Amino acid sequence: MGDLLVLWDVDGTLLNAGGVGTDLYNFVFLQLFGRSLEAYAPMAGRTDRAIILETLELAGVPEPRRYVDPFIAGLTAQAPSVREAVAIRGHALPGAAAALAALAAATPPGPPGASALGTLGADAGSDKTARVHQSVLTDNIRPVAEVKLSAVGLRDPLDLCIGAYGDDHEVRTELVQVARRRAAAVYGKAGEDFAGTSTILVGDTPLDIEAALAAGARAVGVATGPSQAADLLAAGAHAVLPDLTDTRQVLRALLR
Repeated sequence: MGDLLVLWDVDGTLLNAGGVGTDLYNFVFLQLFGRSLEAYAPMAGRTDRAIILETLELAGVPEPRRYVDPFIAGLTAQAPSVREAVAIRGHALPGAAAALAALAAATPPGPPGASALGTLGADAGSDKTARVHQSVLTDNIRPVAEVKLSAVGLRDPLDLCIGAYGDDHEVRTELVQVARRRAAAVYGKAGEDFAGTSTILVGDTPLDIEAALAAGARAVGVATGPSQAADLLAAGAHAVLPDLTDTRQVLRALLR
């Protein structure tokens, strides 16, 4: 087996940021338009580009699409200011740090009959040249994602250079392709090396699952966000975890 690309959703899957996202949106909106937001578009499982556009529409901003890039610029500028708030109000979800660390040490499973857990001493039959590359696929723009992950101690195991972010595209499925291209470019591989189920998307909403399936990726649901396990299964997830606390179970779901 070749290399695997594991893409983690951030909010609701790896961490809870303590509600700083809405605070940040309101601050940038106030800067741009001189008033506070009264309503926010649904955020779970959607990209910042889509969330910003709908939020501006709800606020009655004329020609809202022209303000999406300025809004993203405002989020980028303000991202460092929310690190302390995330550190105080937010937290890594149970098991997230251990799951990331274990996956960073993992080897993809070998041919049929080899162990499903390459990281736990699976020497026989495993492809020793294969690697697991892990990053994020998130609705956040990169500066906000990086601040959140750093504030709760989850930044280091992730290669954020090969991730896909909420300002890359409005459509979440397209972010899977963005991450594949970036991973192929960074690791000197052909794009098809991360095609199909060589890419695994881990998320907590049906929209995460749908994005993975539409891109032909493996979809693993984690029922730690607003959606129940049954919702993630109904969306077509290949595997669903109640949370990330059982590291062996996490690796089995991701690497089998």
